[in-house]
Amino acid sequence: MGDSAGRGAGTPPPEDDAAKRALEAAEQRLRQVLGSTDGIVIELEADGRCLAVWTRGDELLAAPQDTVVGRTLVDILGPEVGPPMVERVHRVVTTGQFERFEYAMEVAGGRRWFCAEPLSLSPRPSATFFIRDITLQKTLELRLIQADRLASLGTLAASVAHEVSNPLGYISANLNFALSGMAEMRKALTGAQGAPDLAFLALTLEECREALDEAREGTVRLLHVTGDLKMYARGEDSIEGWANVQQAFESSLNMAQGTLLLRARILNRLQPVPLVRGSEARLGQVFLNLLLNAAQAIPEGAPEQHAVEVRLGVEEQWVVAEVRDTGVGIAPEHLKRIFDPFFTTKPVGVGTGLGLSICYSIVKGLGGEISVESTVGKGTCFRVVLPLRDGATPLPEPI
Repeated sequence: MGDSAGRGAGTPPPEDDAAKRALEAAEQRLRQVLGSTDGIVIELEADGRCLAVWTRGDELLAAPQDTVVGRTLVDILGPEVGPPMVERVHRVVTTGQFERFEYAMEVAGGRRWFCAEPLSLSPRPSATFFIRDITLQKTLELRLIQADRLASLGTLAASVAHEVSNPLGYISANLNFALSGMAEMRKALTGAQGAPDLAFLALTLEECREALDEAREGTVRLLHVTGDLKMYARGEDSIEGWANVQQAFESSLNMAQGTLLLRARILNRLQPVPLVRGSEARLGQVFLNLLLNAAQAIPEGAPEQHAVEVRLGVEEQWVVAEVRDTGVGIAPEHLKRIFDPFFTTKPVGVGTGLGLSICYSIVKGLGGEISVESTVGKGTCFRVVLPLRDGATPLPEPI
């Protein structure tokens, strides 16, 4: 059958053909534009399944372009890189919050760093991301991070030396005491006429045991100090994996303790929290920077009048960490610039002006937020929030 114009029932109207051709032409132009960019545009479902991908070539992809559509990120990227990527994609698609994130992976040209930024959401539901190669930028950033670590260790040199020399001192004293006691027991056993004095031997043996126990405690303390320093000082470029936030915070507190106690009492409110995606070394760098800032905000000489309070807990779907001090505070005109690179209110020669900027970069790279509240003459509170695995709620109020 046909219509009054003689067209067959199965033949689409000419205007439909024109619309289809226009759509195909527009899509071809879009592909040409997207293909000329130095990045990747990819549409992903909430479960990480690839619906479409546009890129100039395959050199930035983990698999050839014609093989990725219809596969999940876990299939394409593997079990190490894929799952955390899927979590972030799922969070963007289900919450509508445009979360920027970074990741590293092996491609044809070697190990590269990438930044993924959501462009739009679709009713499918899916999200379109623009992915840029940031390897050069990341290399420079990692050098700055390592330089800041070393600068912090320089600030801590005196207190770390004390933390090491103090246990070394009583290890040496207790070992000398134990050796002296053993010599007395040997003398009593080999040089005495008749039976040795068992009561004397028992007392000396117990004193030697106590001395060796104290020496062992000193070695454990040294192991903790050197272990914290090793974890903090080593360089790394991975932000993936699971991080124990409490352990990172406590390690930083251990390193900064000597410096803090010269200026303030330490109020420890750290509680166990779930693991988060990230790097313990990087989180430790954030916390150590915040602790050193708190110490430098408090004048020396009256530690009983000041306090540095550290808090760690969970609120809804967020891990929340705070460092609060009773120092001089930050002027309102400086607060808006506090996370800018090279901005500092400290005297010349004290600090690099990069610490808080690096803290901001690390926390944002882990999908979190860092903020500050301060009152001149009363003190300052820095607050770090990090998402739990399925965290996707608004940021919590201060704890």
